[in-house]
Amino acid sequence: MSLLRGFEAVRLVRVGPSLRERLERRIAAVHHRAVIGRLRRFRERLERDMEPEPWTALEATMVIMLADLCDVLGLDQREKATVLGAEGVLAMGDTLETGVRPLASPWLPTNERQAKAMRYVREHGEIDLNTYRQICPFWSNETLRLDLSDLVKRGLLVKNGRKKGTRYTIPD
Repeated sequence: MSLLRGFEAVRLVRVGPSLRERLERRIAAVHHRAVIGRLRRFRERLERDMEPEPWTALEATMVIMLADLCDVLGLDQREKATVLGAEGVLAMGDTLETGVRPLASPWLPTNERQAKAMRYVREHGEIDLNTYRQICPFWSNETLRLDLSDLVKRGLLVKNGRKKGTRYTIPD
């Protein structure tokens, strides 16, 4: 009898997600990849249909529309770069440099500091905080760091390295 009482006191403890939760996560991941694939194929179709002109030259800039769509869907910078392709990422940089925003896009920064940084990266291949400080000497280190961080967050630059060795480049 005493053994039975010991077993009565045992409670079941939930160790991990249920089968249903695991299936829901799996289905969401498959759906996420499918959406990225559809957007990428849409961009590739635009490229084919627009030849020999670049698809980024469309009057109602499709680059901004696709980038906004990626933001709404919560895609990270790698996934956004997959959807936009190299040409689209460069077109986003051009939009930043010129400050021209064909469509109102809340995520597209157009301040002069960031435009200077993008121009420098396109000419020299990379930028670091010290170089950025030389380009924009009247701004605090924190403001400049936040500018670069914002460009990384938006998928226009890629952060390489850590701390003082950090360099920012255009994504592949």
